[in-house]
Amino acid sequence: MAHHQFPVQVRWTGGRDSVGEVTGDYIQHKISIPSELGGVGVGTNPDELLVSAAASCMTISLAATLERAHLSPIAINMQSYGEAQFEQQRFKMVKIVHKPEIIVDQLSKKEQIKKRLSQLIKIADQNCMISNSVRDNVAVMTEPTIKIQPSKSSSDSKTSI
Repeated sequence: MAHHQFPVQVRWTGGRDSVGEVTGDYIQHKISIPSELGGVGVGTNPDELLVSAAASCMTISLAATLERAHLSPIAINMQSYGEAQFEQQRFKMVKIVHKPEIIVDQLSKKEQIKKRLSQLIKIADQNCMISNSVRDNVAVMTEPTIKIQPSKSSSDSKTSI
């Protein structure tokens, strides 16, 4: 079985109203407690990072799933949010909702995706490492839409006589 490590470092000095920094191979951001939770709200925060990880993982997984089904879209625009609740004297992420907008260039491709979308979303979710990591602890829901954006054709370009 393959094992992969994803190292990050966090530097924090002071109490709850301080600002720290998280760094990794490709990430470098200031972090603090969000202002909505009584913190200073500078940079990002663990809650936003969790939802970002889930959203980016699901987007990449959905793109790969569509590609394997020979239904590659022009683009996927993902809007996601996490919902946290205060339960039993602590905060907990209870739900992450993904709202991917799948953009295609043909009505026929839209119809093909639409027919298989439920199964494709399920496959993408099953292949997403973050979904697999939070499953049974955080509800993950996906509410997709499909939009047609015609590609630029040669008739759109200027021709000279």
